[in-house]
Amino acid sequence: MAKPLTAIAVAKARAGSARRELPDGGCPGLYLIVQTSGHKSWALRYRSRRRAVKFTLGPALIGAGAESDNAPALDTPLSLAAARELATRTLREVAAGRDPAVAKRQRREAQHAAAADTLQAVCEEHLRREAGRLRTLDSQRRPDLELFYPALGQMPLEQIRRGQFVRTLDHIADERGQHRASRALGAMKTLLNWHANRSDYVSVLTRTSWRTAGPTGGRDRVLSDDELKAIWLAAERAEVFGAYLRFVLLTATRRSEAAGLKRSELIDNGRSWLIPASRYKSKRDVLIPLSTAAQKIVASMPVLAGGEHVFSVDGQYPIGDFAERKKAFDKMCGVTGWRLHDLRRTARTLLSRAGVSADVSERCLGHALTGVRRVYDRHEFQSEKAAAFAALAALIERIVRPSSDVVVPLRRAKARRK
Repeated sequence: MAKPLTAIAVAKARAGSARRELPDGGCPGLYLIVQTSGHKSWALRYRSRRRAVKFTLGPALIGAGAESDNAPALDTPLSLAAARELATRTLREVAAGRDPAVAKRQRREAQHAAAADTLQAVCEEHLRREAGRLRTLDSQRRPDLELFYPALGQMPLEQIRRGQFVRTLDHIADERGQHRASRALGAMKTLLNWHANRSDYVSVLTRTSWRTAGPTGGRDRVLSDDELKAIWLAAERAEVFGAYLRFVLLTATRRSEAAGLKRSELIDNGRSWLIPASRYKSKRDVLIPLSTAAQKIVASMPVLAGGEHVFSVDGQYPIGDFAERKKAFDKMCGVTGWRLHDLRRTARTLLSRAGVSADVSERCLGHALTGVRRVYDRHEFQSEKAAAFAALAALIERIVRPSSDVVVPLRRAKARRK
């Protein structure tokens, strides 16, 4: 028969080359488990419904002050005396027909299920499964959903009420603006509908009455010449983000399209940029002839060993964190109240101002012709687009550095003949 363990014996038990189980003669079925790493824990062995059960009680508590006035609890550090008390209680439950191992397993499964159904867990699963079909996964959808994480992320999705979503949206509108809150609402509605199609969940935002205050129409913000000049000159000092901003304006592209530029997408010795359909809103390949100014920006970006992204800090991932980067840039340039997409709208306005026809300007922005012309006019306008982007770059240069700023050296007057 095994001898009763003592506190000293528990403290002195050493790890061996294999896991050890030391029986406690002072409490039938109680064992001190010593792992090869030296970690010690308590386990109880008993029989329930004609099967052997090993029930882990908790880690072993060793040293002075190990005793506690609190009743011993499962999965908490236990002294020898506490382990014996908890083992005795557990054996009484077994004798009464209740198996604590089954109850413990059910609690853990419930906890795992609750963790899997939190808002954040459902969001992450949605993003993982929809990654191949979402063009703006990392640039918009993920950041929009993550805005809900601080307040609601760890709550079970089915316990979140509409009022909690609305209050979170109000907070997003106060902190990030009305447009961002509306976009976040759209992303959350899409998520809840996706989850509803995979479970018995019913979306609480289907008929939500939340609306942003103020105008809800599309933006029409176009940078003035003074704003454009201030932004451009500041961008020339802002390294990666500044080069990215100037490239967006010179190519009239969307922010995610320019941010995702890879060197493998540059063709014709870097004179053109072929945006693949997988990254373009219209889901078709789009060719952007690069002006000389745009080519110089790409050429100025270092080739990073981590990958082939042009506008990146490591080459592996495209530039991101636009909100924080722009907030710092606004302080640098002194222009506020504008968004990255306003650069695309400004570029389109400048194309018209430079004398480029509407058809060519729309093609520069990747817009397809409408009506019957869309069917019959198959011209790609490549040479016209190249001339248009060159005219855009020239106009921007005149705005940023007008002729009045150019110092023209005076010619030395010839001496008069006597």
